[in-house]
Amino acid sequence: MELFDRFLLKADKLVNNARIRRTKSLLRHCGTNVRLEPSTFIIVPGNMTIGENTSISSYTTIYATYGVSIGKNCLISSNCGISSYNHISNSENRIRDVEEDRKYSKAVIIGDNVWIGMNACILPGVKIGSNAIIGSGSVVTKDVPDNEIWAGNPARFLKKLNLIENENSRNYTHL
Repeated sequence: MELFDRFLLKADKLVNNARIRRTKSLLRHCGTNVRLEPSTFIIVPGNMTIGENTSISSYTTIYATYGVSIGKNCLISSNCGISSYNHISNSENRIRDVEEDRKYSKAVIIGDNVWIGMNACILPGVKIGSNAIIGSGSVVTKDVPDNEIWAGNPARFLKKLNLIENENSRNYTHL
């Protein structure tokens, strides 16, 4: 690799790290050891909280317009979409009906120790319980209880999880 190419990669990494630090500083709350990949996009970060030890992978976009809360020890895989914002469906002019949109827009709440698979979509008003798993490509349109696996479009219940306490910590392991 040429010296100039290495310089460009180093400069790109510095810019991305600065953008990530800036994004974290704009969040309502950002726990310790939070990992945001450089290509993660958060719209209205001031309406979002992220708990400690949570990781959000590349190309995930989060619209926190009406609030998004992500718990601790969560893993959100690549290319996911999470939105608290919605548009009304029966409008002649959707762009101008911002006041009506508020009726259909609601906060998204994601509990602790949640794993969201790649390409999943979480819609406004959804609450995902702690220790839940959302399968890749799922479209979550309604609440997911604690300790359950959901997948599909629309996402549906697949399996209840049995959890054991990890002997080294208070974290739980999915069986």
